[in-house]
Amino acid sequence: MSNTKDQFRMLERHEFVAQCRLRAAGCLARISIVRNLTSEGCAVECIPVTLQRGDTIYLQFGNVGPVEGRVIWLRKGVEAGVQFEQGLHPAVFDRLLHIAHRNMILSDDPQEMLDDLPAYRKTGPRVAAC
Repeated sequence: MSNTKDQFRMLERHEFVAQCRLRAAGCLARISIVRNLTSEGCAVECIPVTLQRGDTIYLQFGNVGPVEGRVIWLRKGVEAGVQFEQGLHPAVFDRLLHIAHRNMILSDDPQEMLDDLPAYRKTGPRVAAC
């Protein structure tokens, strides 16, 4: 294992299921599923089949982002581990965790990380189809 991957895995991972928007070079943004999050990176599912290890991607978590990251591990076309180019600010990280966990309480389906509950109630959850 590389030092970068060791550092990434040493951070406490927060497990949850939430939607994000993922954009890779040459691809349109798509709805993906965040499975876990640290301040330095995350694991995402429903990724483009063309995604390669080392690719730069951009993630949008609700109204947070785009967050630039690099693919550090990959199960081609299924899921990827992403290391953020700049770690998330602690306040932003805590807010994302709060929103994701609150949304998990409201629904079993993966939801976009909406910070506005009335907007959620108006539109309902949007589920990603891989």
